[in-house]
Amino acid sequence: KPGARVETRIDENKMAGEFILIVDDEELARRQAEASLKRVGFKTATAASGKTALEIIREAPPDLLLTDIRMPEMDGLDLLARARQFKPDLTAIFISAYGTSDNIMRALQMGVSNFLLKPFTGAELERAVQEALRKAQAAQETARLRTVAPLLPLMKLFSTPGELPALGNSLAATLANEGKIDYCAIFLYEEFLNGAEEKEAEKPELKALASFAGPAAQAFSPRSFPVLRLASRAIEVGRTQVFKRSSEVETDKLAQGDTVPGAIAVVPVMLNGKGVGAIVASRAALDRPFLPEEREMLEVVAGQLAGQLEVRRLRDNLAERNERLRLFAGRFVSTQEEEKRRLAERILSELLPPLTLSRQNVQTYVQKVRTASDLIKTEERLHNLVNQTKKLAQDLRPLNLEEFGLNAALRQYVRDLSEAPNARSHPFFRVEGDEIPRLPNTVEVALFRAAQDAINNAVQHAAGSEIVVTARVKGKRNMSQVAEIEIRDRGPGFNLKASVTNRASAQVGLVAMQERLLLVGAKCDISSTPGQGTRITLSYQIPDEG
Repeated sequence: KPGARVETRIDENKMAGEFILIVDDEELARRQAEASLKRVGFKTATAASGKTALEIIREAPPDLLLTDIRMPEMDGLDLLARARQFKPDLTAIFISAYGTSDNIMRALQMGVSNFLLKPFTGAELERAVQEALRKAQAAQETARLRTVAPLLPLMKLFSTPGELPALGNSLAATLANEGKIDYCAIFLYEEFLNGAEEKEAEKPELKALASFAGPAAQAFSPRSFPVLRLASRAIEVGRTQVFKRSSEVETDKLAQGDTVPGAIAVVPVMLNGKGVGAIVASRAALDRPFLPEEREMLEVVAGQLAGQLEVRRLRDNLAERNERLRLFAGRFVSTQEEEKRRLAERILSELLPPLTLSRQNVQTYVQKVRTASDLIKTEERLHNLVNQTKKLAQDLRPLNLEEFGLNAALRQYVRDLSEAPNARSHPFFRVEGDEIPRLPNTVEVALFRAAQDAINNAVQHAAGSEIVVTARVKGKRNMSQVAEIEIRDRGPGFNLKASVTNRASAQVGLVAMQERLLLVGAKCDISSTPGQGTRITLSYQIPDEG
């Protein structure tokens, strides 16, 4: 059928280049089989005995073993059993001039259902090989999907936030349970465990992040299973290491009750081309080696773990830089405020007294000579200048803030705005619960300045509406507490997102306010709805007294 012919040709192209080992004690049979398979593109090797075939398999495992059942010294069934110690999923086709029920039963028990009876044609051999390879590919894909299935719960672990030790313990336990592994351990260099910077002068020390040992692994001998040395070796070579216990291991040299793992897989954790740790997995059973698909799964997990380490390293570096920036900004703000305080003191001590005295002198003289209109105007100007000087000093460094703290300074500021001549709005100040305690100088100044900006913005844009300034402390005493200052108005409101995008509205200054507060460890939350008003909340985590 045309359809079947196309299907066969596609399979042939896909299978071309597969390596097939032909084993037969008859030279003519070997040559004929080799010629037929080479003609359709397969790579081949031949062996006249099972011993020679094992030497080839040890060096280069084939994709398919084509072997005669009846051979001297080692028959085809024994050859396949030994070959599978090097490649557990090796596919085979048995050929023979005649077959017995015993041989057929043994072959079926070994998972081999492909037989060729001599004599056979080249076409029959080609079809048998293609069919066997097709079955092998399907079985390998099924095994791969079955092996990779545990990655789903593992990926959930990586997406769940948490500390590194907790992640390591969950990872080791899940790998062991999902992968049917008796022992699983994760090792990392100490710098990644405690976040310390690596010291070039000292040799990095490899330590266990987490480990899981099932019942079968409880008696593993430390001498025959040196996990730390195996992990160090995998990191050194930078690739997966797989070991399998020899069936002739000298168990009599072990302590009573000790056992040796049957199979071990060690996968390095590579970060930016550098080994930073390793995953060690082992099984007690000799007949359960780690398949290529399982090694692939462990390598994927190691790669994900490396990604987690990189994310955490970048996060820690960013947090450290932010803290340095915050401290620098705090020192900068503190220096600025200190200069303002000194300037305010000089204004109050050096400029204001002479101005006040001059005004008093002019005022006294005006009272005596009431017709001196120029002097009256001069007295008024001096009066205004004195008030402006006081306001300038107050703006530079509010005296109430320095002496009594945030609540007193805000209360006075709101009262001055409300009682000012021709005031457009009359904001109201209130305290909910306890007074805000004294905070670090830079924080108090930053919160007060931000509150000033927010109040002035409300007075300007919500004139005539209710404006309430609330100071509160959230949380219980002797526990985590937060100082909050809330400025709420019932003015026209605005679209915050549009204001930031357009960069053309005065409300963008509120967004800049958020950035300034972040530098001293405070926060500014802004919510506004057109037609309903604006709410600005300034907050700061109060440090513990201890």
